[in-house]
Amino acid sequence: MSDLQTKKPLGPPRRTPSRGGLRTRSRGLPSSSVRGRGSGSSGSSRRGSDSLDEDGTRAPLSPPRKPASRGYSSVRARIRVRRGRPVMQGFANVGGVFDVAKGEELHPQLIRMARKSGQLNLSNRGMAEVPDKVYHIHEMDAEEAKKLTMGMTMDGSDEDRWWEQSELTRLYLSSNQIGSISPKISNLLSLQVLDLSDNCLTSLPSTLGELTCLHRLTLSHNRLEELPAGAYLLPDLRSLQLDHNNLTALSEDLGNLNVLEYLDVSHNSLTEFPLSIGYLQRLTKLNASENQIKELPPEIGDCFALQQLDLTHNQLMALPKSIANLRKLEQLYLRHNSIQILPPLHGCTSLKELHLGNNFIKELDADQLSYLTTVNVLDLRDNQIDDLPDEITLLQGLERLDITNNNLSTLPFHLGLLPHLKSMPLEGNPMRLIRRDIVQRGTVQLLKYLRSRVSAPINTFPGFENSSNDTNVLMDNRSLPDKYQMKSTQTLTYNEKATEIPDQLFENASEAQVRAVDLSKNQLTQVPDKLEMLSRHVSEIMLGLNKLSSLPSWVGSFQRLQFLDLQGNQLKDLPTDLAQLLYLREINIAANRFEQLPACVYEMAQLEILCAADNQINMIYVDGLSKLKRLATLDLHNNNINFIPPPLGNMTQLRSLQLHGNPFRVPRKAILDKGAHEILDYLRSRIIDE
Repeated sequence: MSDLQTKKPLGPPRRTPSRGGLRTRSRGLPSSSVRGRGSGSSGSSRRGSDSLDEDGTRAPLSPPRKPASRGYSSVRARIRVRRGRPVMQGFANVGGVFDVAKGEELHPQLIRMARKSGQLNLSNRGMAEVPDKVYHIHEMDAEEAKKLTMGMTMDGSDEDRWWEQSELTRLYLSSNQIGSISPKISNLLSLQVLDLSDNCLTSLPSTLGELTCLHRLTLSHNRLEELPAGAYLLPDLRSLQLDHNNLTALSEDLGNLNVLEYLDVSHNSLTEFPLSIGYLQRLTKLNASENQIKELPPEIGDCFALQQLDLTHNQLMALPKSIANLRKLEQLYLRHNSIQILPPLHGCTSLKELHLGNNFIKELDADQLSYLTTVNVLDLRDNQIDDLPDEITLLQGLERLDITNNNLSTLPFHLGLLPHLKSMPLEGNPMRLIRRDIVQRGTVQLLKYLRSRVSAPINTFPGFENSSNDTNVLMDNRSLPDKYQMKSTQTLTYNEKATEIPDQLFENASEAQVRAVDLSKNQLTQVPDKLEMLSRHVSEIMLGLNKLSSLPSWVGSFQRLQFLDLQGNQLKDLPTDLAQLLYLREINIAANRFEQLPACVYEMAQLEILCAADNQINMIYVDGLSKLKRLATLDLHNNNINFIPPPLGNMTQLRSLQLHGNPFRVPRKAILDKGAHEILDYLRSRIIDE
């Protein structure tokens, strides 16, 4: 006899009473009897009380029902009957529906979504451990294999097309109660983003180092005291967030993460940095605030790409001289330390913000101020400064000067001549030579008062040697970058939504011999002719986000040009003279109106990066691109390309190839998502040998 014939019935069929009948019973019977029939309570509750038929007689107990599958038990537990209708309660709680808080299996729909998108988000589910299925997300269980074998997906649904599945690249497990991670995490070899923040982790498995594709690792707000050796072996890690843990030291193996760009170790108990930090030469942001660091190693000066350094709330008394090697440093936060003198920043030619509040600085070295001419924000609040030197006006680009809570009794009058100064808090200083009511009027009125007290010629003050002696003329020209600022930054920047650029700006830039020109975010309809006078020195030109419809041929005379940004204009072609730009390494012509790549591009032998996204390009000329032997990045996404020629796969030097958003059918999206290497392999496999 078959199993179907021998299987015991689950009990007599349930009758569906009318709304009136159910209402009558609920009024005349004990509440426990009603719950036994109508609620979604467990089987044990039903066994504890007899049920009643409609005629009021007591019916025999039904045999126990087959338990629901674990994946749906939480859904059944939330069904209630109201006025004769089943009502789902708490369905908005996704964690309750998927029931992963207690290590239950993942909901099948969640698994399908993860396989299709390559992303799995289990954040804020109250999980104490990671479901084992996560580590085997692409392995079929018995039920899935049976479904595939019986051909139950022949209805045309694409949900279970295993051949179109994407590898899991993003896994979010933040805001749970996870105490440990299984060594089986190494199964997820394609993982690029792993977020384990806001959990209860005290350690990590050493197999973490096998995730060779990992780009971003977030471990914030845990209880880690150290990192496993494997965490320092991730070859492609770009971002590492370790803030709000219990770390007391970082291993010397930190230097192995040589492509790391962002490191956050704030809110820990670190007392020093490893010497190997100097090997992080691609590091752009380093946050080590809220620690107990007393000294920085000299090797910090080898982090040449560093742009933002935050050392707030530590125990630093001074910075090493090598800090001056950080030529790309833009923001330096040193508040709440024990610093007594200005740090040696003479080589930090890109510095824009310097925060030195809440220290023990008593005086400002005039020589050090001469190296801070690029600074826009200078925070000196809560120190012990009793005098501002005249050289403070060397900071011609200064926009905010915070000198709150010091010992200042007066200010130099020519401070009011600074052309860009907009905010200067003064509260908490014992001002004796400036009336209190003037100070309380705000920065604008205070600066006006200081200017009115200037008696000596303007060009006798530091920073104003070549300025007009007419104060009104000086204030009218304050929106123009001065040549001292341009000389220190080696950059001409003018982003004022202007339709024309003042000629004086180019004359000052020529005298300062600037290397970069940024005229983006204006409304230029043609390139200013005066720009040509900078052709001997300029290596970077940024003309993006304007209204240019053509480019003059003399742009080809910029023999030192290495970077050209023309994005966001109305260009349809480029002059052939641009083929003379023999040293051009990067060109950006995105968001224009090109229907094909300009012919001059194929002659730029040193070109490494070509961005032509968001145009109307309809074909790829492989013979032309193959001339660019150094081309490493090719971005053609969001165009009208209908066909990708297989010979493009022979350009094996490409490290980044962006083709999304085009109407071609092959390669499929799943292949495009895997990156340049897989795309090129696929294209080569389609080349037909003649």
